[in-house]
Amino acid sequence: MKFLDIVPSWLWALLLALALGVTGIERTQVLKAKADVSRVQKAVSDEKLDRQAENTRRALAALEDLQRVLAMQAAHAKAQQENVDAYEKNMAVLDGHRRAAAGDAERMRKQFAAYASRDRDQAASDPAACQRVEDRSAVLGDLAARGAELLRNGRLIVEQRDAELGVLLGIVGNDRALIAPAPR
Repeated sequence: MKFLDIVPSWLWALLLALALGVTGIERTQVLKAKADVSRVQKAVSDEKLDRQAENTRRALAALEDLQRVLAMQAAHAKAQQENVDAYEKNMAVLDGHRRAAAGDAERMRKQFAAYASRDRDQAASDPAACQRVEDRSAVLGDLAARGAELLRNGRLIVEQRDAELGVLLGIVGNDRALIAPAPR
């Protein structure tokens, strides 16, 4: 007698049903695992997309910041150039004033020399008195001319200092504007 003949057929049917059930469960678990792998792959893919989107947002923000900084630097350079141009223009005007003042001083020297010469010519009748007038006139003429020259030079120095301060204040103002925090 064989072992297969002893086992009733209902048991065979039960074993077959059980084997089919186990096979179905395993197949379901394999399909579930495949679905889980798909979900994980989709999650990883979504995470990669999210990271790429975040990197893109950061790059755009950095680009906007760079554009803002470049615009500020261009405005700063333009303002600095305007300050330098204004300073050079002021220096040219002051140089013109200096030349005019030098011309005026020379003209005054000539006028005082002519005055002293007239005094000398008129004082020919009284040599002692005339000599004192001549000496006094020459000294006064030289002092007056020198005083006028010093006054003009002093004014030019003050005007030049004012122009230099103006350009330096403009430069400092532009530098402060450049390094000031940007309004958001």
